Amino acid sequence: ELAGRAQGEVSIREALKELELWGAGATFALTSYTDSADRPLTIIKDWKDLVNQVGDNQCLLQSLKDSPYFQGFADKARLWEERLAELDEALHLLNQIQRRWVYLEPIFGRGALPKEQSRFRRVDGDFRAIMADIAKDDRVLSLGKKAGLRQALSTMLDQLSRCQKALNEYLEEKRSIFPRFYFIGDDDLLEILGQSTNPSIIQAHLKKLFAGIHSVKFSDGGEGSSASSCIV
Repeated sequence: ELAGRAQGEVSIREALKELELWGAGATFALTSYTDSADRPLTIIKDWKDLVNQVGDNQCLLQSLKDSPYFQGFADKARLWEERLAELDEALHLLNQIQRRWVYLEPIFGRGALPKEQSRFRRVDGDFRAIMADIAKDDRVLSLGKKAGLRQALSTMLDQLSRCQKALNEYLEEKRSIFPRFYFIGDDDLLEILGQSTNPSIIQAHLKKLFAGIHSVKFSDGGEGSSASSCIV
């Protein structure tokens, strides 16, 4: 009985030590990114590996509760449980924010949707500040220690979702006016709308919009406009 108890307690103690070692050494995998204005910043990569590590540690803690000798370690285990739960939520929120920011930044960076610019700029500033902090201190557990982070991330994700919704509605409006825009993706449509007076840009997308048309030759239509003179 005593030997079994001792062995059980050793197993729990080693598992908690393993968590401590992970917490002390776990760092974000970072990569360099250049935004639409050629400004560099650091963003996070290899999200899946990191999220899996946190999930594995949560499963480890859960398995310890099945031990009849767990009670003596309950307080320490509870601290880790809360820490990992907060970290897991923060990582999932930040992952979604980064993915949406990477998609929306080039769009808003070139001036699309003026009415939503101020909303996006606020989130953009907050996101860059968080990434700058992570670049200075890349320890994973440091993220969960930031006061008010969860609420801040939730607000940022909500604001980006509103920007995304406004963008989707804008593109849908343009497609309803000219249904052939349904044949091209959002990025192509945004390029056409943003460069509508640039014949070379329009030319690049004609094959996707009109079957059988390879190119259009433009001639000066006067007063700074262009008109098609030949369809090939």
